[in-house]
Formats: sequence, C-alpha cells, structure tokens
Amino acid sequence: MPWRHNLFLTLLALFLGSGCSAKPPEKILFIGNSYTGGIRKMVTELIKQSPHSETLISFINPGGKTLEFHLNNKRTIDEIKHGQFDLIVLQDQSQFPALFPDRFEKAALALDEIIDESESKLIFYETWGRRDGDSKNQKLFPTYDSMQKALSKNYHSIAQKCGADVAPVGSTWKMVREKNPKLGNELYRSDGSHPSEKGAYLAACVFYITLFDEDPRKLKFNGELSTAEANLIKAAAFSTRKN
Repeated sequence: MPWRHNLFLTLLALFLGSGCSAKPPEKILFIGNSYTGGIRKMVTELIKQSPHSETLISFINPGGKTLEFHLNNKRTIDEIKHGQFDLIVLQDQSQFPALFPDRFEKAALALDEIIDESESKLIFYETWGRRDGDSKNQKLFPTYDSMQKALSKNYHSIAQKCGADVAPVGSTWKMVREKNPKLGNELYRSDGSHPSEKGAYLAACVFYITLFDEDPRKLKFNGELSTAEANLIKAAAFSTRKN
C-alpha cells in the first residue's frame, strides 16, 4: 500500500539521519609557524580537558615560515602524505596573505591537492591583524582594522576555492577587541603581534568549535583567565563560528 511505502521511507530517512552525524576527528595536524606554536600548548590542554581528550594532535611550526616553505619542506609533505590525519590545519606567515595574496593562494591550492590525495579534511587558520597595524608596511596596512580586513578576506576566499573550512580566530579576535578593548589589547604579547595566554585561549576556543562542532561555552577549562574573561571569549568564539 502507498502509505506503508511512504512510512517506510520516512522512518528509513530518520534512522539514517540519526546515525550520520560526523565522526569527531581522532588525529589532527597543525602546519604553520610561531602563530601556531604560540597556541600549541593551550589548544592541546583545552582539548585534553574536554570530552575529546583522546584526540592525537601534531604540530609543525618553525618560526616565520610560509606555506610556500611548507610546500617545499620534505617533513611537512611526508606528514601530510603518510600521517593518516583526519584534519589538517594550515596557517601562513602572519603578514603573507595580506601582502602577497596571489602567492598565498598558489601555495595553498598546491597543498590542498596533496591534502586531498591523503583523504584528510582541510581547515584554514585565519589569523589576526597586528595590534597597531603592520609597522613594516604602514602604507598598505596602517591600522589593525585594515590588516584584519585583508587577512579575513583572503583566508575565506582561499577556503572557498579549496572547498575547505575556516577557523575564524582573527574574526573572533576582532569581536573581542570591539566588545572589550582592554581585553582585546591583552590578547597580544608585548610585541603587539604574537598571542598572549589570553590570545592563545581565544584561538583554542575557536578551534574547539571548528574541529568538533561543539559549544565552547560548555567547557569548564578557563586556563589562567578569570571566569568573566573566559566566558566573554567563549561566547565570542561561539557567535563568530555560528554566524
């Protein structure tokens, strides 16, 4: 009877839908430089304190290196090809995507091809603008906002071209700066570039929701931050990712 056939199809769809939620990643590789190294400890600790404590996380983060470097680095390519990672995170040198978008895109596309062949999923780590703009390139990026705008635009553009995801760390950083300027300044180390403990915590919260699609506001781990600071950052990470 037709109604029985329709009922069967409906129940089958519900059954399949309930069993098709994405499996959490078990093995993740972060590729970048000091902006990755600067969050390494915090990301590892936050995940260890979460329901995903068994996740294996590896890092390749020599200071100051670009994706062009990693494309030609034997260790990086060997890890991508043979490491059997579920997810691979790419981060370019902090100024490079804004200053040299064509070269950034070319290297990212080439790495994406290798990552595709390894059957890993790709995520781009969107970084943040320097606190007072790019002091070495003042004519191009005299302010934080101008640098952040270029970084966000180019990271999201390449992610779309690769069919990849973005961990919107830079966008969350911007939201915190706007909501709480004092805390926003404290996201940086004294050099106005690299992440402080608070900046690393922000990045870790963004990666938590990006990697596992779970609400960071439910996490009890606050690092060395006050409850108020941690709650603001967790809420910003959730809001940026979901919007």
